[in-house]
Amino acid sequence: MDRATLLIQSIGSLIRAGDFKNSLKRMDEFEQSNSDDLLYKFYKPGFLIDIGVGLKSEKIIKDGIVAGELALDKAKDGKAKAYLHYCLANGYTDLFELTERIAAVIDRNIPKSENLWKAKQHLMNVASIEDIGDPGLSTQLLVNLGNCLDTLGRSIEAIDVYDEAIRINKSFSMAIANRAKALRAFAEISDKYRAAIYVEAYQDIQSVINNPDLVAVGGQGAKQAFEHELHYIESRFQDKSLLKNKLKHPKYKTNNLSNFEKFYLDLCQKEKLFLNFHIHQDHCEAAIEDPIFIRLITKVDDDDTFYKFAKYLNQIKEDYAVARLLFVQSQYRQEDFNRISERTSFVYALDYSQFNIYTGLLKSSFKEAFNILDKVAVFINDYYQLGFREEDIYFDSIRGRGRNSSIWQDAGVIRKEILNSENISLYALYDIYRDFQSGEHQRIQDIRNALTHRRLVIYDSGITDWDSKLDKHNIGYNTMLAETIQLMKLVKAVIIYLVNFVNVEEIKKRKASGKPILDMYADTSQFL
Repeated sequence: MDRATLLIQSIGSLIRAGDFKNSLKRMDEFEQSNSDDLLYKFYKPGFLIDIGVGLKSEKIIKDGIVAGELALDKAKDGKAKAYLHYCLANGYTDLFELTERIAAVIDRNIPKSENLWKAKQHLMNVASIEDIGDPGLSTQLLVNLGNCLDTLGRSIEAIDVYDEAIRINKSFSMAIANRAKALRAFAEISDKYRAAIYVEAYQDIQSVINNPDLVAVGGQGAKQAFEHELHYIESRFQDKSLLKNKLKHPKYKTNNLSNFEKFYLDLCQKEKLFLNFHIHQDHCEAAIEDPIFIRLITKVDDDDTFYKFAKYLNQIKEDYAVARLLFVQSQYRQEDFNRISERTSFVYALDYSQFNIYTGLLKSSFKEAFNILDKVAVFINDYYQLGFREEDIYFDSIRGRGRNSSIWQDAGVIRKEILNSENISLYALYDIYRDFQSGEHQRIQDIRNALTHRRLVIYDSGITDWDSKLDKHNIGYNTMLAETIQLMKLVKAVIIYLVNFVNVEEIKKRKASGKPILDMYADTSQFL
């Protein structure tokens, strides 16, 4: 091992030992004679960011970010790119914690933070890197993405990301503990599942709290934070012995169900497409229902407001249920559907393009799911009485007002109603809007526009290479299927954030009134 490599390793050792001043001094000395060393340039961003955090220096962290961006531009290897994205995401997250974080229940700087936004972008960009070749780095990147999404209020999506990390490494303590923390945040709004979620979160954290890798990866600060979570959960139980109970989640019963209904439940459970807060386990009876709904505080003589918003949400849930059903039908081959499809003549173009009732159902599922986003925006407009015409409102814009105006922003600035809400689920919806504005969801927007206004031709993925191409009017079947599932999951999260946003706002009203509030019975009959 040459002298330069030994010196680089010594810098890392000083940082790990907490000797940040001497590590910075050694970096300065190294650069005087080895400024062009490629290995040093690769590790320099991470070194500077770690030193900046240790010394609480905004300038040093920013220097690390600049070095990281330069190194990323020149990186060619997949693992190197992933590592630099990891360093840069850490740098921007550390800047948020150092310069923006407010010690409040809900931090008003979260939706405004460009640092958090950039951290998330770097972590999401890793998804396009196929050759990382390091399961440990991949797992840590997923955990960090989950943490970032959780901070932004997007806990439903964060839990899915933690699950993905755990699939790579079932014993990765930071993934298990952070997933439990995200679960715990939903306990208070999960009604009859509250105790079960608390118990599961508690037991998961307990299972890893003394694992060496928890401190090795997250430091003593992480362990202390998770110990605080344990104490909080304990404070919610008078009988602490309940926290030791072994929870039972028997699989939902399929007796007397048709083959299609069994297929429907199994596929929706597998892809986690049901609307409920039973998010700790997904294979039992409670996990295959859509019970979530809003609560509203209204005047005693107001017979209209609740039903007005209830019908809004009914429409959103109905559209989602139909989109989900269309998706399942597109995957369920049956003789009567085959015969129905064959009654319509389609010209085969000799290029393995597919036109039939099943591809049509998949396309319709996608369109139905996407349209829900606009209806969520209409709901927010009416809830806050923003005054825009319904027919002009889209999720990411308002007709005739330019790209930077929407129900979320006015001339590119977050609306005061959104910011002043101090409602983390509304902040989550705002962050999803920002994803659309940034082009993060450009592919699904292109698919929706092609389906609605032009054409989208689906090709056989087993024979053609359309899955590897980007084209606004042509797509491989496997890509279309994956994009539809991804959209369904996004819309599911949006609906849950919407419901939680309203319920949190109504809880605020209940507390502010200081008076007893009567519950109103709501009939849920469907008259089928």
